[in-house]
Amino acid sequence: MYDKGKFIRGPISVNQLLEFSKYGVNAVRIFLYIRMQEGIMVSRGELSRTAHTFIKIPNKKLEELVGVHRSIKWEKLRVLEEKKLIDLKLNGQGRAPEAKILVPRLH
Repeated sequence: MYDKGKFIRGPISVNQLLEFSKYGVNAVRIFLYIRMQEGIMVSRGELSRTAHTFIKIPNKKLEELVGVHRSIKWEKLRVLEEKKLIDLKLNGQGRAPEAKILVPRLH
């Protein structure tokens, strides 16, 4: 059965997926969450198919959609930023951070 909002608009870059996978399943889940949200924006005409933009990453939504708890979220976001896979914007205490994918697609 189709569950509205739980799809990923392709194409998904194998290069990006492999880079995120080096940092564990939760890093891949964060990547997939970002791509899901970008796909929604593409469908609405708010983002081009080949572009990346900053996506808010709220605790509750991330856990509901891809199963990443907030304590793991922060650990992985910091690692992904350190490894230059994402650009991370912190929006102050109590506000969801935003992340943008930096890894090239290579296709």
